[in-house]
Amino acid sequence: MKKLTIELTIRRLSIATAFCSLFLSLNVTASEEKNLAHQSLTSAVEEYVFQQLSDGDITLGNQLTVKATPLDDRIQVPNCASPFIISASQEALKQSNITVRASCPDNNWYLYLMVKASRVQPVVVLTRAVGPGTVLNEQNVKIVMMDKNLIRTSTYSNIDTIVGARMKKRSRPGSPIVPGQLCFVCKGDNIAITADAGGVNIRTSGIAQQDGNLGDTIAVKNSKSKKLVHAQVVDTRQVKVQI
Repeated sequence: MKKLTIELTIRRLSIATAFCSLFLSLNVTASEEKNLAHQSLTSAVEEYVFQQLSDGDITLGNQLTVKATPLDDRIQVPNCASPFIISASQEALKQSNITVRASCPDNNWYLYLMVKASRVQPVVVLTRAVGPGTVLNEQNVKIVMMDKNLIRTSTYSNIDTIVGARMKKRSRPGSPIVPGQLCFVCKGDNIAITADAGGVNIRTSGIAQQDGNLGDTIAVKNSKSKKLVHAQVVDTRQVKVQI
């Protein structure tokens, strides 16, 4: 009798264990299905916004990022035999935070999702802290992609355009480099003054009387004649007089 009782107890424990395993397995499967449904819907919404904003332009698409807010775990996304219908108003698509409607045509289910869209552009930034007079080179600058909405002034997108320029003030790592921080020719620099006159290249030296960036016209004192001339900055050691 005692042996029979033990066998019955073991059987009951085995059945209970099997039931618990099945229950946990079903729960895991249901959770995985819910996560998959959430991911599928948010991916479809992100793709819709991306296509609407890039309009098939590859260059524009490379500068665009979209990210949907994750769905609440309590939201049940139904199995929809037909593709979800995804839409957003033209006014909404002009915003940074875009409200998108997703609905299932097979029933009355719908949901509004929030998608953050940002356009980015290449920006030259500092890789380390620098002080006044620091010459910029490939070691202390790099290019990063930045949200256009966070850029408040003119910046540089190509490292080659600022190599050799000097900083005019102290700046922190990660700071975008802006024209007002630089001088390609700085006040007091001994520079070459060039001019083309009737096919003849004239060259002399002078002292910069003010800071200037590429393309700026600055005052320069001719070292020989002591006269002031106004010339355009063409590189870090040369200005050109327009005759």
